[in-house]
Amino acid sequence: MMFLPGMESDQTLVDVVIGKYNPSGRLPITYPKYNYRLSTYDYKWCEVLLDNAIDVEFEFGHGLSYTTFNGSRQGDHTVLLFISDIYRSITPPNKELKGYSKVSLNPSEQQQIQFILDQTDLSFIGLNLTRETEPGLFIITVGSLQANFTLLADDIHSD
Repeated sequence: MMFLPGMESDQTLVDVVIGKYNPSGRLPITYPKYNYRLSTYDYKWCEVLLDNAIDVEFEFGHGLSYTTFNGSRQGDHTVLLFISDIYRSITPPNKELKGYSKVSLNPSEQQQIQFILDQTDLSFIGLNLTRETEPGLFIITVGSLQANFTLLADDIHSD
């Protein structure tokens, strides 16, 4: 229920259990299903396919809420925006956190959230230790929503 609780975490846990507070945090790591391989790394497809059967219990950014936002209580929700670069000249991570927003919602309330991305969000540090942006396929993920887009070479502007 709590990730790395500190000395004063007992009152916080009590507030959660009795319904005084609705937790809305997200995991900063990937949590493996079994502890015989103590690693919290975000595994790439090639590492999983090469006989390294890695079962993930909770992936990076996972989090639960105790409200459905339909009841009588206010709740907080953390919305995360991830970008996946499908191919680049160096091996990309599975996904990178590029934006987040924490919203407080009253019962049955809805809010629209806007994320603004720029070229830096699609770039990476290349082999020559400078920021690079390469054309290719990207996937944007917000919650359970995904959108694909292709960045063309004509769309890349040097700074």
